[in-house]
Amino acid sequence: MIFNLDLILNRALYRTVKNKTSSKLKDSMVVPANGRPAEVKVGYRTIRIKYVRLDFIMDDMTDSYGEYRPREGVIYIQDSLVPQERCNTTWHEILHAVVYIFSLNQANGPLKEDDAEELVVNTVSNAMMGVYRDNPWLLDMLKENLNSID
Repeated sequence: MIFNLDLILNRALYRTVKNKTSSKLKDSMVVPANGRPAEVKVGYRTIRIKYVRLDFIMDDMTDSYGEYRPREGVIYIQDSLVPQERCNTTWHEILHAVVYIFSLNQANGPLKEDDAEELVVNTVSNAMMGVYRDNPWLLDMLKENLNSID
């Protein structure tokens, strides 16, 4: 099994801004989706996915591939990522949305500490990308049978 060490070891590439007042992204930094997914449904929410230029920097983020903004209901993904990185980053940010929407990072939640949330989200997203890549039948099985009740 081959893993991209940059994905596994460089947790600084992925950060989420939680419970902060953050500046709005300028429209000039957003690029068209061009056939890429523009939204994802997580629990009761429909979250927009926006692609941003390489030089986007928000709050304390200096080198970020993506970011989930819960108050805005938006996931930002760096536009210029290669497909493998874009897939992993999108999944990573979706997992941050799951953590937030299902209150896992609230005061008494298991991921109340930012470091704990980031460690779990990063580990699970990297692990699952490997599982999906190395077992292509799995996604096909899920797509075919997820709505079956037999």
